Amino acid sequence: MDIVFSKVLELSKSIEDEIIGWRRDFHMYPELGYREKRTSRIVAGKLRDWGFKVIEGIAETGVVGLIKGGKPGDRTIALRADMDALPLEEENDVPYKSRVKGVMHACGHDAHVAMLLGAAKILSQIRDKIPGQVKLIFQPAEEGGNGAKRMVEEGVLEDPKVDVIYGIHVWSLLKSSVFGIREGPVLAATGDIHIEVIGKGGHGAYPHIAVDPIVAGSSIVLNLQTIISRNVDPLEAGVVSICAFNSGRAFNVIPGKAVLKGTYRALTYETLNVIRNRIREIVESTCKSYNVRCNIRVEDVTPPTVNEPKATKLALSVARRLVGEEAIVELKPTMGGEDFAYYLQKVPGVFIALGTGNPEKKTDIPHHNPKFDVDEEVLYLGTAFHVAVAYEYLSRGL
Repeated sequence: MDIVFSKVLELSKSIEDEIIGWRRDFHMYPELGYREKRTSRIVAGKLRDWGFKVIEGIAETGVVGLIKGGKPGDRTIALRADMDALPLEEENDVPYKSRVKGVMHACGHDAHVAMLLGAAKILSQIRDKIPGQVKLIFQPAEEGGNGAKRMVEEGVLEDPKVDVIYGIHVWSLLKSSVFGIREGPVLAATGDIHIEVIGKGGHGAYPHIAVDPIVAGSSIVLNLQTIISRNVDPLEAGVVSICAFNSGRAFNVIPGKAVLKGTYRALTYETLNVIRNRIREIVESTCKSYNVRCNIRVEDVTPPTVNEPKATKLALSVARRLVGEEAIVELKPTMGGEDFAYYLQKVPGVFIALGTGNPEKKTDIPHHNPKFDVDEEVLYLGTAFHVAVAYEYLSRGL
């Protein structure tokens, strides 16, 4: 085994307390998307202390750190962490509980930042052994803000041009210390649905002289379910969910309008196109049949997250050398979305999962839950993977 690679775990383990400390600090002071000013300031300061070239203010609060290795090499690898929290009130009783009312790191982004900071510190220590360059991307607003899209638009993958990119997400549904890696689609394309059904209000006792948007809207909800059952290939994955239906306030008044909101998901562009087109067709035809008017907005949010084959093979090789074959599983695709997909549209790369689920520590709670937490004892493995995959790619390529 390469002497540098063999020391990666040792070096990562040696700064485990620091990684956990950083994670707890970020957890106590969470910040919503595009407001990650404190987090960004801390990240930028540490990167400068470790000799990185630092660029701040990308996509408002994003930070990029660049380090050039001491050996000749023309490749550049990017490693990404997202920084934003969620608008949730934390319910955990822990010393590092969020101190910001109504804001919580309920998806593990605090851990992502801490793991990548750990990698930055180690990369600065072994830079003389590294050929090429490592670009660290600390991204704002993954949670619905499409921060990755803005980072790409503002040139984060250029100057120097990124050849490959890797990202890690802690995963409470996986056993602690297990890496989940999969070639091809791993997360879905996502989209938003907004429908206004416009009828004619009236008394509930005289429905024949009103035009009821609630009945029309109810039919829309049911008819949209036929997209997955009758229009999408049964061997493909897709979701159409109406999650909000708001109309009326009084028990005896037919309202004039109903508003429906929802989401659609697909793992491939082909299925995405089918779903998107059928939503419009079904809503328009249903509204016509009920003699109501409608305004429809069907808007893509993120593309599917698709891991490139060669980059995935490298990820598997690195993970095997770190934790052994028994601690690696093929990650099941999920219908959740990730704006990491915007990077993968431009350069090959891989989005992997690091298991943090431990029932004894109550870290197997689902993401986006007010009791979400992570098993901090596995965070050094995320740091080790970042360092190892950077070293392996820059030394050998894909």
